[in-house]
Order: sequence, then C-alpha cells, then structure tokens
Amino acid sequence: MPELLTDLLPVSIRSVRRFTYQKDAHVLTHARYGSVLRHLQEDTLGFNHGTWQNTTGTWSDAEAEAVEYVNSLVEFAFKYYDVDEDDLDELSGYHRHRYQSLNDTLTTISTGRGPVNAGLEALAKGPVRLHEELDDTTQPITLVLDGESWKNLDDRGTGVRALAAIAVLGSTFDIRLVVSPALDTAIERRYPAWYDTHLSLTETSETSTPETSSGDSQPSSDKLQAAWEAIQNLPEESGKLRLLGNLPVDRSRDYRDLKQDDEIHVEPGTVGRYILDLEDLGFVDIDRRGQYNSASLTDLGRVAVEQYVTPDNRIIHPAQSTLETHLTPTPQPQAGTVYSARMNTMGGDGPGTAEEWMAATGTAGEDADYVQWLNGPSGVLDAWGMHQRYLAGRRDRGVTLVDDRIERFEDGRVSYLSCFDDDLLVAAQWGGPLPTLGRLAGTLLSDKALSKILTPSQLGSEFEEIDDAVVDQLDRDAGEILRWGHQIGWFSEDEENYDGWRDRIGTVRSLCLQQVGKLTNSDDVEARAELMRDLHGLIASATQLYYSAGVDVTINIRVPDTGMLISDEQRLNDFLDFARYTVPKQSVYGIHSGYRMLLEDRPDKLKRRLPYDVDETDPTMHLTASWVLSGPTITDLHDDIERAIDQEAAELREAVANGRESAPVMEIPVQLGTSYSAIRDLVEEYASAKNYQVAHQGGLHEGEQDLERLVRLFLRVLGTEDRPHRACPHDVAEAMLHIAQSTQSYDFITVRDISYGLSNLPTERLLPELPPTATQLLKTLLDADDPMGRSEIIDTADISESSYDRHINELAAWDIIEPREIEGHRRWEAHLEPWWTPQSNRDDPFADPNPDTGIFNPEYPRDVASAVMCHLTTHYDLPDLKTTYIEGIRPGDDIKTLFEEYDRLRRWWPFIWGAFADSSDLERGPSGTAASGSTVVRLGQSPGPDAAQSSLQDVSETATQRNRLSQASLGLD
Repeated sequence: MPELLTDLLPVSIRSVRRFTYQKDAHVLTHARYGSVLRHLQEDTLGFNHGTWQNTTGTWSDAEAEAVEYVNSLVEFAFKYYDVDEDDLDELSGYHRHRYQSLNDTLTTISTGRGPVNAGLEALAKGPVRLHEELDDTTQPITLVLDGESWKNLDDRGTGVRALAAIAVLGSTFDIRLVVSPALDTAIERRYPAWYDTHLSLTETSETSTPETSSGDSQPSSDKLQAAWEAIQNLPEESGKLRLLGNLPVDRSRDYRDLKQDDEIHVEPGTVGRYILDLEDLGFVDIDRRGQYNSASLTDLGRVAVEQYVTPDNRIIHPAQSTLETHLTPTPQPQAGTVYSARMNTMGGDGPGTAEEWMAATGTAGEDADYVQWLNGPSGVLDAWGMHQRYLAGRRDRGVTLVDDRIERFEDGRVSYLSCFDDDLLVAAQWGGPLPTLGRLAGTLLSDKALSKILTPSQLGSEFEEIDDAVVDQLDRDAGEILRWGHQIGWFSEDEENYDGWRDRIGTVRSLCLQQVGKLTNSDDVEARAELMRDLHGLIASATQLYYSAGVDVTINIRVPDTGMLISDEQRLNDFLDFARYTVPKQSVYGIHSGYRMLLEDRPDKLKRRLPYDVDETDPTMHLTASWVLSGPTITDLHDDIERAIDQEAAELREAVANGRESAPVMEIPVQLGTSYSAIRDLVEEYASAKNYQVAHQGGLHEGEQDLERLVRLFLRVLGTEDRPHRACPHDVAEAMLHIAQSTQSYDFITVRDISYGLSNLPTERLLPELPPTATQLLKTLLDADDPMGRSEIIDTADISESSYDRHINELAAWDIIEPREIEGHRRWEAHLEPWWTPQSNRDDPFADPNPDTGIFNPEYPRDVASAVMCHLTTHYDLPDLKTTYIEGIRPGDDIKTLFEEYDRLRRWWPFIWGAFADSSDLERGPSGTAASGSTVVRLGQSPGPDAAQSSLQDVSETATQRNRLSQASLGLD
C-alpha cells in the first residue's frame, strides 16, 4: 500500500491543483489555500462534523485519518509539489522535516501505521473518496500479484485484508489485475466469497471497471436475438458448431489443444479456418500474440453457447430454451482442467438426487459413453457441486473409507470423470479386479482426459512443461525424465512429441480394453496376469503423468453391495489384493517412481532407472493418487485393507530390505472419512472457504457457535443405529454447498444454517432409522417458512392421514417438532437441535410451555437428560421410568440397554447419543473400541546413520512376526 500511494501521489496532487483552479485560480499564485481546503473537506468530501481543523473527538479514527490525509495532501500540493527527492538537501531543516512528515502521512494512510492507526475505512474515506469526487475520468491502476508470495502466505487474514484493499480501490479506480492461472485458482479456492463478488476484476486480461453487471443476469432481448440470428449460419452437426460449443465461456484455448480435442473431431488443419469463420460471425476473438494462437468467445459467442447450444452440440430454438446456462465454466483458467461441464437440462421426471443421477448412466456403447463427465441434477449439484460432493470423501493422499448408501449404476462399465482446480476425480463401480483396472486405465487415459486435461498446452508439445525445473537442474531432456525417472510406459524416443505419444498410448489403451472383455471370465491365468501387469503399468504411467503436470488424482471405487463382498471369501480376497497391489504402485519420490525404487525386483527393470539420492531430511515418498472406497459398510474393512497393503512390506526388494540399498519410505494412510474428526475438518474447510467463522470450544464470539456443536448435529441427523458416531462426508458436503448458496449466514455459521443445509438433503438421508413417511413429515416442516397445520402437512408431504397420526406425536416426543397455537389452531414447526440438548443454551422449549399439549411437563426434573427421558414416557408405551432413570441419565450401558429393549427407542439411539456423548467419545463411538479413523501403513525404513546396519534378516519372518513396518496414528483430532 505505501508503494501504491507513493505512485499515486503525483496524480492526487494534480487532482487537488485542478480542483483549486476550478474554485479559485488565484490561490495557485498566493498559496493561501484555507478556503479551498474548507470547500474540499466540507462541501466535497462531507467532513462537516465541527470545524475542519478538528481531527480528534468529532470523527471516527478512519474519518480522522482521512481528514489528516486531505490536510496533508493540500499542503503538499501547494508547498512541495515541485520538490524532488534529490532537492531535499536544498531545503531548510524545517521544510525537510515537514516534507518527510507529510509524505509519511500520505503514504501510510489505512496501513495501521498512519496518523491514528486506522484501517481500510480510511483508504475508502480518504484517497478513494477524493479521486471519486475530483477525477473526471477513471484512473487505471495495474496490480501484479506475486504468485510465490501468495502461495507461501501462512496467515489467511493477511490475504483477506489485501483482497479487501483491492476491492476498496476497485470502487473508484480502474483496477487491472495481472494474475497467473495458478494464482487465480488459488485465490478462488481460498477466498471464494471475494472471488465471486469481484469476479469482474479477473474476467479479462485487459481491464475491469468498478461497476459491472452480475454474471447471473439474463442477456438483453436484443443480444439474444442477435445471437440467435448469427447462430443460424452454423449447420447442426457441423465442425464449426462443435468447435464453438467446446470453447470455455470465460477464457481462451490454444489452437493446439483444439486440434487434439476429441469432442470437436475435425481435422487439425481445419481448426484454424473454422476459427476464422467463427471470428467473421462475431463469435470468437483470436489472440495471435503468443507462441501459439488461441481463441476465446466474444460476448455474442457466450450468449450463443449459453443459450442456444445443447450438450450434444445441437441448436435449441428460443421457444424451447429455458434460457438457463447449460455450459458451466470451470472456476480456473488452466487449459489442462477445462471441460464442458453441462448442468441438468432434464425435466421434473429426471433423476432428482446426486445418487440417482450417478446411477442413471445409460447403456455404454448404445445411448451413452463408457467415460462420462460428472454432472448433476440441480443448480447446487451441478458439475462443480457434484465434484465437491464426491471429492469430500478424500481426507488425504492414501486410502479413505466412506460408508455411503450408494446406488448401483445402470451400466457398471461406465466411469465418471471430473476436473476442477487441478483436482481430478474418477468414479468407477467395483466389478472385480480386472474390469475395475480396465475402467480406471480407460478413464485416466480416455479421449476426454487427453482432450481437456492432458493437453499439449498442459504437457508441452514435446513435454517441455513437465518437471521443467528438474530438466534444467539435471541437464536431461523431458523424455529421459519421463521414461527413466517417472517410468512412464510405452514412451520410447519415437513418442517424445505429444502427437506421437497420444497415438501410441491410445492404441495401447484400446488393445488392453479389448483384452479385458475377452479375459474377464477366462480361465487363462497367464494371459490374465499379463493383462493385469499391463493395466497396472497404464494406471501408474497415467498417475505419474498427472502428478508431473500438477494435477491431483482421486479415484473413487464404489462398492454398492459391501455385504455380499464381505460374505464371499474369494470376492473379498480379490478386493483386498486389488488394494494391495494397486495402491503402492501410485507413488513417486521427486522424479522417480516409488514402486521402482522400493518394490521392483526384476533386474531388467532396475537397470532402467535414473540415479537418485535419498534426502535424510525428507525421506518419504509422495502418492500420485488418492483412493476413496465407498459403500454401505465399507469401513468394516479398515483393518483388512490395512493388513493387505502392509503385506507389501514383505515384498521389499532384498537389497532394500537388508540395508544395502537406500530407498525412501512409502507411507500409505488408511483412514475413515466418516469419523468425527473427518466431518469436523470438512465443516471447518467449507466454512473457511466461504469466509464463515466457527469457534472451537472456549473461543465463542457473539453469533458464533462451537464447531463441535455443529458437527454433533450432523452426527445425530445422519448417524445410524450401529454407527451413531459416523456421518457420510458426501452428505455433509452437499449440505454445506446448500448453505454456501443460501443467504442464511453472513459472518458466522450457526446451528440454523446446518439445519437449513440438512433440510435440503434427500428425505432418506435424514434420520435414516426412521420410517420414510416420518422423515418426509419432518422434511416438510423443515422446508416450511411458517408453522404448518395438519391438513397442510398431509398435502405437502404427500402422506396419508394415518401416517401423520402415527408419527406426529413421536417426532413431538423428542421436541424435534413443536406445536404453536395460532389463532386457535395448532401449527407445527421443526428444530433439528431440540432445546434440551446439552449444547443448546435454552432452558425451555422453543414454543411456550403449555401443559395442554402434553409435550413437556414442568413437573419433571430440570436435569436435562432426566427431563427428556421422563417426557418420553408420555408418548411411548413403556414402563414407568421415573424412578429408575430419574437422575443423571447419560449414554452408557444402562440407557443403551433400555434403547435396545424397545424398537421405537432403538431407532433414536444415534439422535440421543450424539447429544449426550462426552467429547472424548465422539471419535471412538459408544463401544469405545472403534478405530480412530486413521492408520498409516509404512513400507521401508527411514535412511539414517544406522540404516546400513539395520537389516531385515528374513523378510518372510518379518511378515510372520508382524513387525508390521506400519505405524498407527490414533486420535488425529
């Protein structure tokens, strides 16, 4: 800010002197500027609280500093406007001191080091306000953001203040931001609220004016008509229309990427001519300044693509168009992570939930592709929302297990692909080791991935964009590093250009997938084993390439029927072997394949390696892929999967095992994505991303609510009888996405916000142990703006009168719904956190206590747990519990036994457990024996001074004795 104000100072001086000339030109001669300053302060800037000389008491700190700024600027503009730094020695001591004092004031305003230590409000009321009033034309300011500084910024608050300062400047000045693609992505991810509000600041490479229209506003009728008339010149199914439909709406694409785009499917030599034709029609702009020409949509082109081009590149007639954006721009400009992400354009009969949408794959090869872009059913669950929902299961690189009631794909051969923010997500259904490996290889190296993610601009036409720093350091070309370092397969010297490699890898992929179809049910063990090796090589090559290109890979393996998997020994062993042999292969150390360093024992393969050193200060490999394994009870396999991967410790290459050869350690976390700590981290991450605030215990401010309290609400509403301490992160992410797009919260995220987010989940996700009609009744009340009566509830929830009568009192017994008497009629409203929970700060029900309702009896003890249990006896056909459970009821053996005895209580167990469980039990669950959710399988030994002496005498003995070479890390929170 001081540098900016210093650069701005000459402009500010000219503005003041021009203002003076307009008011009284003679003042410029005699320099008695008191009247001018008075006009500027009071009439122009509005500082008229008392006399203009007063800078204390009358104004706020920000106003006082702004007044001092204007005082100093006027004096400087008259007395020192023509003084250079080199002329200071010619001034008297007094004037040198005065010059420096005024200059300090003018260049430190709003920095916290100004006259009264004011903040950004002083900037708004001082320099910004002055130029807004005095300048006839908007002053441009170019800000070049240093990507390295922002990347290494540990204090998020500093970034928030910096962006706030840019926003304040943008209210008057023409701010032109110069931001690298990577930094643009990082800012959007870390400061999305600011990014969304001020998106226009980075919308183009040229300029942005302070006043911009919302990106959600509809185009004018004239622009719609012009776009419709222009697009009539593009025949349907033409290459030009496909090219237009594959240009992103908010950035450019290189010609070289468009030539490789499989969805455009035109001859490479035709792309340039087609773009010229689209330019003539006014649809695209061409940038010829760089090494590679690029094309971007004009305003007319954006309207045409958003309004009239369908996902399958057809033209919609205006009478049929809903005028809703169907081409969703990705929120980052990297060409490697751009793809056509279409929102739902289906009618009301289409899939309505995330899982229904995922399951509706179509039939591969007939009416659907084998690899499909991940999409979604609604504005919140669009391509971006679905990406966030299913990526939420990933805790870290490694293996994360997520209990989720997933639906079986219509066609299990289909896989989904999604890429935002350089985060690639692949979702495939488990179909046995061989088919699943084929699906993963086919998706990671699909034409879609190569067309939109692993593009020439991302990798380089000769792979020069890969490991560029290492290439210079090692004095080796990119081909050698990929071939002998990363161990990219099927990559000879003939494939060291992008076109040759793509042809080669596409051929290998197709041949392997053909073999998958032939050998899936074959008894040819040798052929199957060879195909397995090839598929493992393809997948490892792909993840190494994504890693080198800076793209994080997450692979979601979906197991719809975990019960069948667990009960069948052969199927279970196949699944565990898949984890054992596939996960460790996705590893890297610098530019070196981790598997080749640690586990490979074939001499011919070991000869084809680059030399390496193990850094004792950083001896751990990185994983090139994260794995999310999801299914109804998949977390039951935590220990089995850990043991399966740990078996690879017995397969260390002999030279590494006995210490003759140094190698880095491979650490593979095996974690639960449904645990309390996982959900807590997820809630905090989403809250932080939207600049909401939540508090840890003991750190509450007004309006702020404890993070543990918010997470408990998720556990109580999403937990099940056997897993009351677990919640599906996919559901949590979906709820948080709804909160982020609501106007419920501004500064703090509250229980009310969480309730709002949960109310937007599908009915079957809420209190899953209850009958569907009960949760439908509850969801109806949660969705209602006002209390509802009996007939209104029945009609809206679409339930029968008998269902209403059967469930209304049970829900009321838990105070999850409460009655209100309005104009003599009973109305109901819902609260997902009842008043009696220990986390609530209420002493009474939300509705006025009324003995006539029978919901709450003031005779019961004021101990919250006792009151709850006692008033339940009013609504359940249970023995009188007043004497047995009257005092000090807490979740434990006694109350758990009570709940297990009665079916109608048992289904509420997670609801009450989540409210009363001690904080220390939230991670471990009611039994106290559940896994914490995180263990780390460790393959290898850390190099050190005694590494050569420490040997494994017998690797098989090591496996037998379970010296494990793994470390369990419990209690991550």
